[in-house]
Amino acid sequence: MAAHLKPRRRFSFIRLKYFAAACLFAIITYCYVNWNPALRLRSSKPRDAAGNFTLGFQKIVVLSEGPSWRTRGLKAAAGYSGINLDIPIQPPLTDEMIYAFQNMGPTSVPHLRGRGEAKNWLSFLDITKYIVAQDLESALILEDDVDWDVLIKNSMKLLSDAVREFTWTGKEDRSPYGRSWDLLWIGHCAEPTRNDTRRLLYDDPSAPRPGKYIAPLWFPWSKENMDGLTPGMRSVQMGQHTDCSFAIALSRHGAIKVLKFAGKGEDTQFDTRLKNGCKKKDLFCLVVTPELMHHYVPPAEFGHISAVADANERGSRAEEEEFEHIIGNTPNILRSARCKALFDSTCPGPGQ
Repeated sequence: MAAHLKPRRRFSFIRLKYFAAACLFAIITYCYVNWNPALRLRSSKPRDAAGNFTLGFQKIVVLSEGPSWRTRGLKAAAGYSGINLDIPIQPPLTDEMIYAFQNMGPTSVPHLRGRGEAKNWLSFLDITKYIVAQDLESALILEDDVDWDVLIKNSMKLLSDAVREFTWTGKEDRSPYGRSWDLLWIGHCAEPTRNDTRRLLYDDPSAPRPGKYIAPLWFPWSKENMDGLTPGMRSVQMGQHTDCSFAIALSRHGAIKVLKFAGKGEDTQFDTRLKNGCKKKDLFCLVVTPELMHHYVPPAEFGHISAVADANERGSRAEEEEFEHIIGNTPNILRSARCKALFDSTCPGPGQ
């Protein structure tokens, strides 16, 4: 005799309602956890924040006199790399303010070399005040002609690991770079590293070859001081001889200290004042070398000069339309984000 088969029960309306409610609850929970920054922070590693839209800082601010080929190229590179920029309007600087700052302090201390250096220094102080006024925990200051590698976000994650290890940052501190430093020098033109330097060496595939490092004409010795570095390697160390301020990060307490230390002049240039503050331990400075950011250089035949040199009336200014659409290069950057965004080319610096 065939077994009696019971007919399948259909889902009752009540069961279906419970099932739908459970699915809705799961979806809401998933969205809340993934869209809530605080919960994401607890579940992610500190290094992950270094690859976000502001490279792990609360804000990226740009030092700029206004729209030009510099800012257009910078915005293009930032768009390509997925980086958010804040380009605040710089307050005007009168000739009287510049003259007064040039001559500030007793005759026994160094004074600024020229009008361009004074203007640049005051502009840096203004943008540092902007950071302090917003009470930012950290901020990265970029000059508007700066450039970086197309792998910048990966490089910043590697830097995060290195800085945290170098400064013995504990696991309870979830910030990407720790909080012990005042100034983190990311873009510069000189910082020697030797075998006797207290440093942390780490791998980074975007690092330039040490033998091909492009040193500035005024610091040729920096090229000769890359001891122990091999291709694809960088160093994190204390800042001692760093020059050029292409990209510098300030912590909240660092910004206040910079205003107090650099606000009274007493040196030939802003970056020199910072360097001396780092060397004398008035500022706690870290530096990555070779640098992660450098300034983009338009084709030399067009006679481009820096904003500082232009303010000093040294050289001649080329018309932007003459060179803006012709590829230049960025020293010590293997694959330029500016060139990739503007010309679909990586235009590495000479010798790279």
